[in-house]
Amino acid sequence: MDALTPQEIDKAHERIFPLIIKTPLISSETINKKTNANVYFKLENLQWTGSFKLRGASNKISQLSNEEKSRGIVSYSSGNHAQAVAYASNLFGVQATIIMPKNAPSIKIENTKKYGADIIFYDYKHESREKIASEIARKENKKIIKPYDDLDVIAGQGTVGKEIAEELRLKNIQPDLYLCCCGGGGLIAGSSTYLRYAFPNIKNFAVEPEKFNDTQLSLKNNFIVKNKETGESICDALLAPQPGDVTFPINQITLDGGLAVSDEEVKKTIVELAEEMKVVVEPGGAVAATALLTNKINVKNKNVVLMISGGNIDYELFSSIVRNC
Repeated sequence: MDALTPQEIDKAHERIFPLIIKTPLISSETINKKTNANVYFKLENLQWTGSFKLRGASNKISQLSNEEKSRGIVSYSSGNHAQAVAYASNLFGVQATIIMPKNAPSIKIENTKKYGADIIFYDYKHESREKIASEIARKENKKIIKPYDDLDVIAGQGTVGKEIAEELRLKNIQPDLYLCCCGGGGLIAGSSTYLRYAFPNIKNFAVEPEKFNDTQLSLKNNFIVKNKETGESICDALLAPQPGDVTFPINQITLDGGLAVSDEEVKKTIVELAEEMKVVVEPGGAVAATALLTNKINVKNKNVVLMISGGNIDYELFSSIVRNC
């Protein structure tokens, strides 16, 4: 693929449709009243492996040649892409090696193992996962499956935008805003491309954790800005050091800005979503909802599409958040 287009996303959806769940797009009367808006939540936490990542991983792996599949693949991830690659690799009979941070949530580590992948741990503060993966790929002649900086992966993630567009059209709804979490930028690059194609007047916004808001800063400066923060955030899925070289040029075209939320705000949102919607969401998957519920952007009398990107949260962490919020 030379460029990301809605037509390439259509092809990706046709390719992976038998492998994924068409997740629901739902609304909450309580949250609609609270925000004075019509809010539509896309629940990718209900996807196989617990996040949207299966879409991109399966689109990429399905297109590998038989020879490439026989040699195995290598990838790197904080957890959700790891699970997706492991799951998709198992479906296609491909051996997968995943580089994961030592402090990845235990639920993500255990699920990645359960799906049959080999895991190599690294120290994300002092080691480069990209360098580790490149060395393994070179020595063992394996294909690297990147978490976001790959057009086939981005097209796969974009299929969520296609599903949103089709459902809104069936209901004769014209969306005004789209709020989506952003780490490396693959999900929002793919989904915003399709939503802008389907609804030219929609405004697309990336949502990130405070101090890890590299896409927001990059959009403001019109060039890639790296995060200065080297600490921690509860949003483990969204801690990419900078926007992707492939994703950022796409997002410069399709996005209207970026928003940032705090960890404490995210915790409160996790509890509110559980109480009001009976939905379990991981911190990174809750940032878009957090931006909505903390008034980071004006949504009054607007139709808002909101991405819930994942639900892979450790039980202990979820329990702790519920007890203390």
